[in-house]
Amino acid sequence: MSRTALRDRLAAMRLRSAPPAMLCVTGASGAGKTAAAAAVREHIETRLLPILSFDSLGVPSPEEMQLGWETPRGWQKAMTWFWVRAAKTVHRTRPLVLLEGQFDPQYAVAACAANGLPRPQIAVLHADAATLCARVTARGQPALAGDDQARWSVYLREATRDLGGAIVDASRGLAEVADELCALALPLVPG
Repeated sequence: MSRTALRDRLAAMRLRSAPPAMLCVTGASGAGKTAAAAAVREHIETRLLPILSFDSLGVPSPEEMQLGWETPRGWQKAMTWFWVRAAKTVHRTRPLVLLEGQFDPQYAVAACAANGLPRPQIAVLHADAATLCARVTARGQPALAGDDQARWSVYLREATRDLGGAIVDASRGLAEVADELCALALPLVPG
C-alpha cells in the first residue's frame, strides 16, 4: 500500500532546510479531491505530510471574485500562489506538502518556480461528467453540474497531461485514489 510506504519514508526523514516538494492535486468539483486528501490524512499524520486545502479559507462569490481579482480565474491564480508560498514558508522543514484544490495546474508550476520550490508533481483527479454531476448533486450543489463544469474537467485533464502530470481515475474507490496519489508522491521524497 503506497500510503504506508509514503508514511514510513516521511517518518524516517530528518527535518531539513530545503524547500519542500509539492504534490499538487487538482480536479473539477465532484472529482473527490477533498475526500482523497482526507483518506491520505487518515494514514499519514499532518506533522509528517502537511495537507493544504485550497478552499479552507472559503470560496468567495463570483461577484467578490470579480471585484477583488477581476475574474474567478484571477482569484484561483492568487490562491494557488498563496498556498504555494505558505508551503514554502510555514512548512519549510518538511520534505513534502500536498496541495489539493480546484486550480489550473499551470498556476502551481509557475508559483513553485517563482518561489524556488522544485517542479511540483501535478495530479488531476478525473471522472466522467455523469459521475461529477452525481457527486455535486449528492452534496447539495447541483448548480455546479453542467457543460461548463464538464469543459473545465476536460481542460484540467489536458493541461495536466501537457505538463507531464498524472491523470488519476477518480471514479474508483477512495482508497485506490489515495494510494495512487501517494505512489506519485514517493519519488518526491528522498529514500
